[in-house]
Amino acid sequence: MPRNTTSKPTKELILDTAFSFLEDPRFSSFSMNELAAKVGISKPAIYRHFKNKDDLLEAMENRIVDDMLILLKDISTKDLEITKKSLAGLVQYFIENPSHVNYLISQMSQNVSYEERLFKKLNECKVSFACGDSDQVFYLDKFKSDMTLFAKHIFSGMSLFYFVKLHEKFRAEGKFGVESQGFSEKVVNLLINGLSGCTEEGSPVHPQEISSERREELVSLCKIPENSFPAENKIFKALASVIEKYKIGGVTVERIADELGMAKSSLYEYFDNKNHMIKTLVNKEISLLQTIANENTAEAKNFTEYMMIQMYSELEFFKHRPEIIPICGWLLMGADDSFDAASGKNPEDCNDEVYSVWEKRLPERITSPDLGFPYSPKVLITWAGVLPVAFLVEAKGKDLTEEKFMEGFSFMINYIFNGIK
Repeated sequence: MPRNTTSKPTKELILDTAFSFLEDPRFSSFSMNELAAKVGISKPAIYRHFKNKDDLLEAMENRIVDDMLILLKDISTKDLEITKKSLAGLVQYFIENPSHVNYLISQMSQNVSYEERLFKKLNECKVSFACGDSDQVFYLDKFKSDMTLFAKHIFSGMSLFYFVKLHEKFRAEGKFGVESQGFSEKVVNLLINGLSGCTEEGSPVHPQEISSERREELVSLCKIPENSFPAENKIFKALASVIEKYKIGGVTVERIADELGMAKSSLYEYFDNKNHMIKTLVNKEISLLQTIANENTAEAKNFTEYMMIQMYSELEFFKHRPEIIPICGWLLMGADDSFDAASGKNPEDCNDEVYSVWEKRLPERITSPDLGFPYSPKVLITWAGVLPVAFLVEAKGKDLTEEKFMEGFSFMINYIFNGIK
């Protein structure tokens, strides 16, 4: 609905307008000049309300936190139904406020441990995740070392964002309307109960029991020897270095050229613009991942093994190419319309080559787990595909041992199949 701009204080209008730049995901942040022009005031007028850009971003974050703490005030209850209602309200809130989702995604994709920071801020606002435990400080400390909690929060947060973005995409394409009523509750049910609790035995996606010995075989299958991994493209390496220094929003052709020690005009011999450059470089890496995953998943005996192999293959790939993680963390959520399906624009249709072997064994459309509308199995496959990226982003800087890292990753895979209940 149109905002009533005549009755709002200027500070609120500035915040509304700042969020309007994020109605669609974008790589580059808005400038204060752009903001002032869109609000219809002078740039100095903005600084009467916000000290600087960081102060404005903090205020945007605080608005989201204020909304979330109302929705999550009962999240600590031991009553599962009340917890589910709180989470469903949160899903619906983000569906109705896409700019808020895009703000959080942009922050998480660029800032290590952003989720932990948000988690702490909610705690300071008296939102408790301790399920009745009054010692919330103890819970926060435990969150850093207990891989069940660490994996659960990453799984829940990224899954929530994924299905919200999926809803946005399908709604834009007119694939569903009023029949999607209850979508938020259905998503929460899937997260709580997993595929095992939301599908019948005999369903093509119903989880199968995998022995610990077989799991070890699958993990070993996905290992990539260092000497067999292709060398990094020098331009991609320069791009990764620029992202490390300036974040995704600070990537420019000039900075990449400087990193390479070459003239900017030389890069334009290969690429039309910055987006074309990133798309080309990332697509090359994604194509390599597709090839690796396609070879590995051919060894799967059932859909459960297929999903596990996909996730472990992706994990192994990104351990060899950690520089691509910040880019993929943004692209997999549909960051920019200039990027095609192979880069993650389209959650349902991406990575066709990886899934070609298994598509022949799966129906074109499934209705279980129930999301309120028929959908391709790729929806579930891509859901599993975004989780390793989220896990790697959040694990960075945590100084986890290899054993702890793999333990947490294993828990996250288990949540897909068996839920977080």
